[in-house]
Amino acid sequence: MIRITRPRLPSELETALLKLTDELAGTPVPERRKHVNRMWKRETFRRDVYTPVREALEGMTPGYDCCMYCGDHLADTIDHLVPKAVCALRTFYWPNLLLACSPCNSRYKGDQHEGDGLLGSLLVDPTRENPFDHLTLWLDSGVYRPVEGSSKGEWTIKVCGLNEGKRSRVRAAAWVKIGGHLRAWDRARSERNEKDMRFAVYCIRDQPFADVYYAALHHVDAGDAQNIFAETNPDVLALLRDDQLREALLA
Repeated sequence: MIRITRPRLPSELETALLKLTDELAGTPVPERRKHVNRMWKRETFRRDVYTPVREALEGMTPGYDCCMYCGDHLADTIDHLVPKAVCALRTFYWPNLLLACSPCNSRYKGDQHEGDGLLGSLLVDPTRENPFDHLTLWLDSGVYRPVEGSSKGEWTIKVCGLNEGKRSRVRAAAWVKIGGHLRAWDRARSERNEKDMRFAVYCIRDQPFADVYYAALHHVDAGDAQNIFAETNPDVLALLRDDQLREALLA
């Protein structure tokens, strides 16, 4: 998971979402669940609201079509942090909408929900909090672990299936590739080859599972690099601390 900044929507799109919420609020409570599903499938909604909202969400993420849950580059759906089956009135609420891949949205998360004891969700919301306060990604294995004592971390890993299937293995492979691109960037810098430097940064930033390189930078900043990075990769650790490279990666 990656920390993501949520911007305000254009006023006309914001107004369209509010009108939909008002329509739903005027529907008798027993009928809301069925009505909201009909609203979600409307041709005019899919064309005039769904598509521009999804484009706004896509613009918030690093790389291409980055899932806001697992970090993969296959995000193609709008998901509700609090499912519409749980709270229909949040269906068209902009802060409740996230970009997700189909596996996270349907195969794993679906309508599962646990409250946080207040008014929010136990699921980590990357647009409102720092996922690294609740989750640790072990780079060599690609496995997510909850931060000690974080029920949010435990629930997020479980409900989003962050370690299910091939996901951990693909993250571990991504970390190996990142190491190669980091070394390629360093070689290009020594040769004053700016084109290859830019290409190496492009490969790191736009690969599948962008959360891997964000996690690597986080561990360097958090001071726990010796526990996370393999002792055999001191050169990679040094490169991740290089100010010039970090500026390029976070631009």
